[in-house]
Amino acid sequence: MVGRPKKSGGKRSKSSSPVPKSNPRAGRSPKLKPVKETPPKVEESTHTRSSKTSKRSLSSSKSPVSPSKSPSKSPPQRAKSSSKSPSRPKKGQKVNDESVLSHTNDKSLDETLTIAQCDEPLSSQSESSVPQVPVPPKVKVLNCPYLGTINRHLLDFDFEKVCSITLSNVHVYACLVCGKYFQGRGKNTYCYTHALEECHYLFMNLEDCRVYCIPENYPVDDASLDDIKHFLKPVYTKKDVQTLSTQVIYGKALDGTDFIPGCIGLNNLKNTDYFNVIIQLICVVEPLRNLFLVFDVNRVQPPDPVIITLSQLIRKIFNVKNFKGIVSPHEFVQSVGIVTNGLYKIGVQSDPVSLLSWLLARIHQKLHNRNTKESVVTKTFGGELLIKTLKKIRWETERQPFRMLSLTVPEAPIFKDSMDSNAIPQAQIFELLSKYDGVTETVNSNGDVCTYKLSKLPKYLILIIKRFTKNNFFLEKNPTIVSFPMKNLDLKDYVTEEIKDSVTRYDLYCNICHEGKPTGGIFKVHVYHPPSGNWFQMEDLLVTSILPQQVALTESYVQVYKRQDLTTVPEEEVDMFS
Repeated sequence: MVGRPKKSGGKRSKSSSPVPKSNPRAGRSPKLKPVKETPPKVEESTHTRSSKTSKRSLSSSKSPVSPSKSPSKSPPQRAKSSSKSPSRPKKGQKVNDESVLSHTNDKSLDETLTIAQCDEPLSSQSESSVPQVPVPPKVKVLNCPYLGTINRHLLDFDFEKVCSITLSNVHVYACLVCGKYFQGRGKNTYCYTHALEECHYLFMNLEDCRVYCIPENYPVDDASLDDIKHFLKPVYTKKDVQTLSTQVIYGKALDGTDFIPGCIGLNNLKNTDYFNVIIQLICVVEPLRNLFLVFDVNRVQPPDPVIITLSQLIRKIFNVKNFKGIVSPHEFVQSVGIVTNGLYKIGVQSDPVSLLSWLLARIHQKLHNRNTKESVVTKTFGGELLIKTLKKIRWETERQPFRMLSLTVPEAPIFKDSMDSNAIPQAQIFELLSKYDGVTETVNSNGDVCTYKLSKLPKYLILIIKRFTKNNFFLEKNPTIVSFPMKNLDLKDYVTEEIKDSVTRYDLYCNICHEGKPTGGIFKVHVYHPPSGNWFQMEDLLVTSILPQQVALTESYVQVYKRQDLTTVPEEEVDMFS
């Protein structure tokens, strides 16, 4: 056997014990070559271990740092060095390369390769003046194999977001396979149990729209889920809002039916047609519509459930990516019923005028400016009446703000003519507006004689044609047909002298009518779509195109007119606190 060759040119210190060789991790020797050259030599050493020829071992021992020594030779050498108890090298003392070999031979091949591939030892990194930025660990992106199990036809986010088992509204997730709502996503939760029992693995958080794969419980982020997130919580920019009144936008439902965002049907939950017509009326009024499309819940404290659910409902109505082409106002109706203690609720027919008056007052109360006491309601529907009241021997004048003008329909004749037994009584809207000409005297609720005149015209004029009267026994309905112009309703004869030079003409944008008996009839709404110039009749889920001449033949109950000097809503008026 060939003995270990002596180190050529090597020197020992004056101490009797051999000088320990430096560790590559303890410091960098200026005379050593870069460690990057070590890996090829390590590969060579693995090749020479298999060879037992003494000639190859002698030739490999001539290099300054020889990692080619046999592993069987290393332990005796280490034992010899340890028996002499070597002392630590002093500062500035030369380090022999043989100790590097004895240190690396004790490690595995993988660790040696790892050390050799490092650009700089750890000790030199601490001495370096340039700090090294740690590399963040790479986040492993998981490709979920269950994305194909999503059934978009069963997804319905219009109903109240509560768990289908516990009825809790905290941490509710929607199953993207069957559409049911469950609470939680950890172990021993209803989501976890549903995933194991039904093999439905994808769930979406109904608050932040995040999707998780359960029971593995890892997040799923895929571009194919964006349409579901937009269907749950549509988001609009100010630019999107401005284009709603100028461009015709068409959407397509999953079943292939086409629809126009903003002109879609609303589900009748049971005697909630009066809710549906008021919601469609709000969508026609641009300032209110734009307000709720970009509504920020965090800017209103404490948050109001009526305002929040109304904003979510209007966003869904104008959602071009609606999967169904229809919307259910369930959450909004539920919130109104809770706030009003059952005054307006599902299953009980009510007056849409009363609901509209309450809703406008609620919006003004929650969204008004504390400094100016104004809101989007007062800026949009706020008008002013000049009232003269006869008090004893003199007239008293006062100004009173209004949001809606009521028009009294003339009484229908009690006795019908034998020749016109089927004739329907008719009246012109200007006959009803004569109440506000400043000359016609009317008796108010207090029994005083009054005259009315308009001293300020609103941007949007709401006219209430009073058809229903309630006596001591039952509710009566006046069937008189009121004729009205679709465009150019001029109020110049009903305003004061100070505003006669302003714009006094209005165009009809919304008409709510009633059909049937007073207690068992239904409410319908006709809305004007400015981008297309068409009229649509909406009866709950049924949306049909209608001619303007047909609108004028209905038994109108509520009308909304827009002043002609208004085009599109300026961008600064989109903000609810402007």
